[in-house]
Amino acid sequence: MQFGKFFLMKSLLILGAAGFLTAVQAETIPDYGPITTDASAIERPGKIVWMDLVTSDVRAAAKFYRDIFNWQFKFSGNDSYAYATLNGKPVASIAAYDEDVESGEGLWIASISVEDVDAAARRVKNQGGSIIEAPEDLPGRGRYTVIKDPTGAVVMLLRASGGDPQSGGSVNGWLWAELWTDDVDAALRFYEKVAGYRSVTVKDGSGGVYQVMGRDQTPHASVIKTPLPDVEPIWLPYLRVENVDATAKEILKAGGSVIVPPQKDGLNDDVAIVADPTGGVFALQQKEAE
Repeated sequence: MQFGKFFLMKSLLILGAAGFLTAVQAETIPDYGPITTDASAIERPGKIVWMDLVTSDVRAAAKFYRDIFNWQFKFSGNDSYAYATLNGKPVASIAAYDEDVESGEGLWIASISVEDVDAAARRVKNQGGSIIEAPEDLPGRGRYTVIKDPTGAVVMLLRASGGDPQSGGSVNGWLWAELWTDDVDAALRFYEKVAGYRSVTVKDGSGGVYQVMGRDQTPHASVIKTPLPDVEPIWLPYLRVENVDATAKEILKAGGSVIVPPQKDGLNDDVAIVADPTGGVFALQQKEAE
């Protein structure tokens, strides 16, 4: 399958004018679930704190992530929303497209923690981005807005009502997020103003360079110029696994796709880029505990 296919999504197809999380009916589920069960309720602005998969088939996607990564799910009564946990801790949610949106590939959407969602949304407009979903409160989750940066990548800005999770990185959990963009400098300027990031240039073991964005001397995400043709800007989430090769084989057996086969990255970690059966693209990374 062509790698670019997974990313060539129209704005309407990505979320839909009426919003993707609003596909859940209030009478079928009490809330959207917290992003953390930590009791501290500490906010960590700039941190990538959550991942949402929007897809045309919630049940099929949930079965895949349960079988491959041992995620456990709770579903809304109409199967338009699923809330996932890993080892008893929140890990992700899966939501259906609105009924009036044409069917299309799944998409993982990262959430960046911000202190003030409404103020951040205003900065988005001032810095050349666009608002896909205006700021809104989600029961059990917090206040959010979905935006598109000036280079075309979609991301959520979130202030979670229960605070932000601590650093994760457990096996079968999220490890990192990377922005692929056609204009690195424009992206860095945008997220500096919107999310308060500062960036540094990092050289990897192969001599290549990339940018790392962070706050308060803590790195949160990397930024690279899109390395493959026909790939639109996107936030690519990384999932930590024990064995990239073995996981990639299991993904194929489960009806998913291996887009970029297992290989070494610039830090000598084993990585691969894969997709679930509904088209949601993410990366695998085999990394020893730090």
